[in-house]
Amino acid sequence: MSPIGPTNIELAEALDQMAEVLVRQGEPNPYRVQAYLQAAAMVRDLEEPVARLYGEGGRDALMSLPGIGVSLAHHIAQYVETGRIGLRDRLLRADDPATLLATLPGVSERLARRLVDELGIESLAELERAAHDGRLQDLEGIGPRTTEAIRLQLNSILNRSARRRARRLRRQVAQLAAVQRRAEVAAEQATEAQAEAAEPTPDAPEERPVATIYSLFPPAAA
Repeated sequence: MSPIGPTNIELAEALDQMAEVLVRQGEPNPYRVQAYLQAAAMVRDLEEPVARLYGEGGRDALMSLPGIGVSLAHHIAQYVETGRIGLRDRLLRADDPATLLATLPGVSERLARRLVDELGIESLAELERAAHDGRLQDLEGIGPRTTEAIRLQLNSILNRSARRRARRLRRQVAQLAAVQRRAEVAAEQATEAQAEAAEPTPDAPEERPVATIYSLFPPAAA
């Protein structure tokens, strides 16, 4: 495991941002918002880098921190490994696509707004297509070097995302195959049990009357 190593401040800002977007979007569960805010405050005050904790102890080490459960540990692990949080990207895209685009290194808030307003780009995948089909370079003020830098950043981010989806799909397929195999074994066992129950039982040996001493030795005639 080789984490990229964002600073605690960067991670705290990402968690704070998620809480802010949830509030703007009318999140009905105040405890969810509070969990992100408390996690951000805890990470900001933590002396040891969270990236190092995760690198040495994985998600178990993250969950040993105050207020960090399974869900938050998952988000933090994503951020340490990739510099992004899937839920954060989805929240930002729903809140304001320009805010999402501006999280990409090399894309300023002004450029992100132009990408949305002038090219209609609202996701990282759309930005990658624009970087490849020439639309991005045609935008005034965007040269070949900036286009190539953005393309490389997106290629790295989206490839990691695709690999995660592929691993998740392989796990699901393996689980489905295991369930199917267990069902097949159970069906085979049930069929064998039915076949055994249907087999005729061998006839019991005919019972012969036991000869009594009187039949063997009839009484003498008087």
